Amino acid sequence: MITYVHLWLMAASAFVLLFLWRFWVCIDRLGYAQEVARRAPSLRQNDHVAAIMCVMPFAMAAADWLGFSLPHQADPINSYVAVLCSAACIGIALFALRNSGERLAGSWAGTRESALRTVAALRIIDAAELAHALDYLRAHEAERRHGEAGRIIEAEAREMRK
Repeated sequence: MITYVHLWLMAASAFVLLFLWRFWVCIDRLGYAQEVARRAPSLRQNDHVAAIMCVMPFAMAAADWLGFSLPHQADPINSYVAVLCSAACIGIALFALRNSGERLAGSWAGTRESALRTVAALRIIDAAELAHALDYLRAHEAERRHGEAGRIIEAEAREMRK
């Protein structure tokens, strides 16, 4: 009876895999797959970890149902251990995707919108970093030319006091 729990775990992991696949298909159809991978490498890496962890319940169910034994094991895997490993893999996948709830939508339209929001956010971040670097450079140049202190604010030195 415990082996039927695999069906629920496989269904949950299939939905997570579907949402991940939809997001990256939309990014690729927009033509920004390489740009997103370059600007946010941790995004793609976390999605790969989550996808691998979501495939594991299928492997664990196959090992349980077909009676495969793990390497260096004489007996097939215990059903309770297989279900526990599957649930742990889904938990790891959800932990890897903990900050991407708004990015993984349930429909194609929502997925396209979240793909556009991701690309726009990455571009806004790059523009803000460029603007800060230009302000910093201009302040240093003004200080060198005129000998007066320019407006230089270090990003790490900003403090808020109450």
